[in-house]
Amino acid sequence: MFSSDPRSGRKNQPANDELLWIIGGGILTLVIMGVLLWTLGAILDPNVPQSSNNPVQILMDQSRGYLPVGGLQIAVFALGLLLLLAVIVMLVVVWRRSRGTSSRIDHLAKEMGHAKDFKALEEPAARADAERLGATKAGIGVPLAKLVNNRKSLFASYEWVQIWLMGPRAGKTSCVCVPQILETGGPVLATSNKRDIVDMTRGPRARVGTVWVHDVQGIIGEEPSWWWNPLSFVTDMETAEKLADVFLASATDAGAKQDAYFESDGKRLLSHLFFAAAAGRRPITDVFAWAQDPEDFTARDLLKDHGHRPLANSLEQIQKLTPKQRDGVYGTMRPWVNVLSYDKVIPWIRHNGANRPELDHRKLATGTDTLYLISKEGGGSARAITAALVMAVMTEAEKTAASQPGGRLKTPLTAVLDEAANVVRWRELPDVYSHYGSRGIVVSTFFQSYSQGVEAYGEKGMNKLWGAANIRVAGSGLSDDKFLPFLTQVIGERDVLKRSSSTSARSGRSVSSSMQREKILDVADLAALPRGRAILTSSGLPAGLIELQHYSTKPYGDDVRDSQRYYEGLLKN
Repeated sequence: MFSSDPRSGRKNQPANDELLWIIGGGILTLVIMGVLLWTLGAILDPNVPQSSNNPVQILMDQSRGYLPVGGLQIAVFALGLLLLLAVIVMLVVVWRRSRGTSSRIDHLAKEMGHAKDFKALEEPAARADAERLGATKAGIGVPLAKLVNNRKSLFASYEWVQIWLMGPRAGKTSCVCVPQILETGGPVLATSNKRDIVDMTRGPRARVGTVWVHDVQGIIGEEPSWWWNPLSFVTDMETAEKLADVFLASATDAGAKQDAYFESDGKRLLSHLFFAAAAGRRPITDVFAWAQDPEDFTARDLLKDHGHRPLANSLEQIQKLTPKQRDGVYGTMRPWVNVLSYDKVIPWIRHNGANRPELDHRKLATGTDTLYLISKEGGGSARAITAALVMAVMTEAEKTAASQPGGRLKTPLTAVLDEAANVVRWRELPDVYSHYGSRGIVVSTFFQSYSQGVEAYGEKGMNKLWGAANIRVAGSGLSDDKFLPFLTQVIGERDVLKRSSSTSARSGRSVSSSMQREKILDVADLAALPRGRAILTSSGLPAGLIELQHYSTKPYGDDVRDSQRYYEGLLKN
């Protein structure tokens, strides 16, 4: 006989004698139960006279014919066997159902960490933490998943930030993003590159506050019924440089090789142009026009007219470089601002005379509104505008928090940054990530792989994001050849009893045992992680196996389906 391991490729080890003892004990138990039922029936049956209640004596007397077998005795015995059979069947059904909802690696959950290790993430602790932070208006905590060990729901604190790595079709939207957006009573900022998150949550969120959908590329067909001026973020050269850096990062990959001189001066030039447009209250689209003509001194004159002469002189120095140098600087900068010329984008970033409200990014953190930002990578990408709006909202939320008691937002702002590598190319994010939790800005950032984050933020930036996160989750669909070996080390090892058998003519079959250390999950296990399962690591806690919870299992499941059905139906009409 052999012990089993449900994971493919694992050889069965020779079993020891314990299994035989278990089977023998089970048979013995059934025999004893049968004897007790037969004896109980004899005792209760008035037609079976006996001088002793000893089961052995009753059996012996009835087997020899000294005592009759009564009808009631047979009925009690038969009824007892039926009840016993019903209990066994019920236990088998429960076992099979539990097997049906479990995965092939669930048995390893207890090897990673004990259920008691995760008490700090369970509902009572999360509720107490929300009360301590004065964040009960937002809810219990940020929903995560269920712990496989005990099937209890886990919540993150409102002073923690998160990072999630999940491949395509791994349940990220339906099991994580939707619950985190809907299970808060505070403001929400959500990004994505497709319509599903918006369709599923905008209906329920509309009952909480105003819903703003920013669809600059027309990905989901949202009309520009409002607009936002990126220059409203620019109040000085520091903020102008931040905005320029977002435009640069959105047009290039982290670590991409460019001429250091031209990139540095290109960024400096764009910063001056942004600040000149903001100071002169000009639309941001003017920056694109200025970028096409190095002989256009409008931006320089605006800086002079508004009392920024040193900056005007600095801009003039760039414009008066030798023609070859100047063309190199302008040529480096122009691709960064091409987005400002797209016909689909312009109505979203400047007032066109229509009666449309202007979004004030400074107010989002103080209300209960929801802001959805939709963008994608590739040709015609407008992620510079999306990333700029994310940066503006988060930066202003941080300022707002600093002015409130405890230096935190009274009601936390939930930021669900789905497809962050494609939508939010804000390279300063890793540097401020850990700080946001202490300000009541709860950020969950999602990537399809670790390498995708490296592409967007650089290796150092992605390492910062991972290290700064209080909640780190790796789901199914990952195949990173560098990250998965690291994750196996984080999960750790376990003691495994290994047995080997040998057979000889003299001594017969013998089994020897030894204790060995092996990885709880190896790289192949993690690469084949079942859908609906993920590995969670948290500050000060061992790794844990979690079960993602689909929104349909939540009280608001019907609301989500109704919302999605309604907004998808609008496309057909």
